[in-house]
Amino acid sequence: MVAVAYAAALVFLFGAYRHAGPLWLIKHSIITSGTDKRNCWRGEWGEMIIVTFAAISALVVIFFTNNVTLVGLLREQPLGVIAFLLFVSIFIWLHSANVVATALKQGRRLRYVRRLRKTYVIYNFYSLCLFGMGAIIVMMLAAQFQYDGRLFAGEANGIAQTFQEARRIVADGAPTDTTYAQAIAQAEGGFSRIALAGKALQNQFNPLFVFAGTLIVINIAINLTKMKGMFTGGAVSMTALFTYGPLVIIGLIGLLVYLNVYEVMLAAALADLQTITPPATLGDWEMSKRHAEMVVELSNARNIFGFAQTIAGEGGGFAILAWGVQTALEKISENSDDDKTPPRMPHAKFRPDDGRAPRRLATA
Repeated sequence: MVAVAYAAALVFLFGAYRHAGPLWLIKHSIITSGTDKRNCWRGEWGEMIIVTFAAISALVVIFFTNNVTLVGLLREQPLGVIAFLLFVSIFIWLHSANVVATALKQGRRLRYVRRLRKTYVIYNFYSLCLFGMGAIIVMMLAAQFQYDGRLFAGEANGIAQTFQEARRIVADGAPTDTTYAQAIAQAEGGFSRIALAGKALQNQFNPLFVFAGTLIVINIAINLTKMKGMFTGGAVSMTALFTYGPLVIIGLIGLLVYLNVYEVMLAAALADLQTITPPATLGDWEMSKRHAEMVVELSNARNIFGFAQTIAGEGGGFAILAWGVQTALEKISENSDDDKTPPRMPHAKFRPDDGRAPRRLATA
């Protein structure tokens, strides 16, 4: 499905630019300084790179969301898909209509306006394919996050029941070695389930981290290679926004999970564990030592750094590695003597929407 959307996007993209002809050649091309001459990058090549990166990101997300399928999501949420397509279609068509209306208000010839309108009819289908691939990414990540979240909730419920049973053993039994030994053994079972819950939590965040790492790699490809010349400063800034924006979102999601789920689960387990503290009168120092170790481990795991260590699995390592490579390359780029001439749009003075007043002709 991603391959079909990608192929359709390329067909509509190049079809739109071909139909536009010189209409968009001046408006969307970018000129940069080369080794011995100036380079002119046509707009469709930059957009082709964008849609290619979108397709790669979608494939990466699909690969790492093992427990959900795109076809299954479309079958489960048909109304949501239809609503999204309707919303995006309305937004795209309103935008294109506004561009055409602006050109008409600026006094463009009717032939120019008609050609611009037909060009946007083709281009809008490309935009729909591009937004569709973005929707695939969001849907797959959200579905996998919910799936792993349900697994974690099941483990958390089992952990609570295990520690509550340990508490009940001490409350209903006599204060003897046997009673506290049974309670500690029951708590040990809860500890093993905490490890399983941590793995479920790690699986929940892995696709998010992998997606974030993929975006960082894309940002490296655009900002720290020759491809940067194919994008204006605004496009490069938007790329950085879409790269670091998801990282901020992942951080906020992690904070919410920590405050509302993870910390609550460990706090309840720690409270139950403290009620089964073996009394010193038993004289069993090994039992007291193990109980103290469990209390310390739970206390350390409750802080935000322990939570970060728990969720940072393979995906987190990939994202950190990508961020480190980007930081190193940025430092190298800052110290290089490469040409820093920024890209510019050609023939800006002839563009009606460049924000500058037209020149006045000298009169005799």
